[in-house]
Amino acid sequence: MKPALYAYQIPQALGLAIDQLYAVFGHYDAPRYMLDVCTPCCMSPQLEKEMRTLPLQQLTAKHFYAYNDSAKNPVQPSDEIKYLLPRMLELLVHGAELHHSTELYLQRLGNCDRAAYSAAERSALDRFALAFFADGLRQHPSLSNNRFGGSNAFDILLMFDLGGIPLAPLLDYWLTAQEPTSTLHYAESSFWDFWKGHAVQNAFANDRTVFCQIMTSWMLNSQHRQQFAQKILALDLKNIEPVKPCGCCSSIRLTDIVESVFDSVAC
Repeated sequence: MKPALYAYQIPQALGLAIDQLYAVFGHYDAPRYMLDVCTPCCMSPQLEKEMRTLPLQQLTAKHFYAYNDSAKNPVQPSDEIKYLLPRMLELLVHGAELHHSTELYLQRLGNCDRAAYSAAERSALDRFALAFFADGLRQHPSLSNNRFGGSNAFDILLMFDLGGIPLAPLLDYWLTAQEPTSTLHYAESSFWDFWKGHAVQNAFANDRTVFCQIMTSWMLNSQHRQQFAQKILALDLKNIEPVKPCGCCSSIRLTDIVESVFDSVAC
């Protein structure tokens, strides 16, 4: 299990979003019953007990990895999730590994009854998602210790979708973002996860019909393609390679990826 990354300082917007999560969800008490986990084979009884008895901010990535990876009921107990959410999302910001796959980090949240969340709670989650996504787009996609923890932007969008968080504000932000790194994220994630088949390429999205429809419509929109083509043209291709590459797929240079994606969006 990889350690927390702590690679970048937390910007003000993201820090305030975390503070709001604690403020909005802070009145929920620790569950007095056994958590929705499988202690015989998935999670140790000791870890399960600690998640209910330790102070919330003493819970670690080890606790949440076991909790999220455990067998669970299809519909999640919302009060249990609400109590744990601020700490889990705080650990996410610090690069903690919370499941075997990034896309599944917020699966428990998405399996709660949506009606169980107040408007204030939904607003706090939406604010966090936008602050997290925006900050990740500001960091170079080829660095393994960026805010996305080495995952690409499409993985992060699917993570939020599986958590029941609307994607429209995130996609709107991405479309208008002017940082060169946000354009590199578009090139890198769409090269691997969309343009090869003009459809979302992620096994965890196979049964997420609405997610795939949203992403396909957004990617193929002619105006969006034009906007990203212009942003790619504005890149300084001589200076986009990272100082510290992630090491994966190193045989394909980021400049080649960018040029390939430009051919896809400009046609």
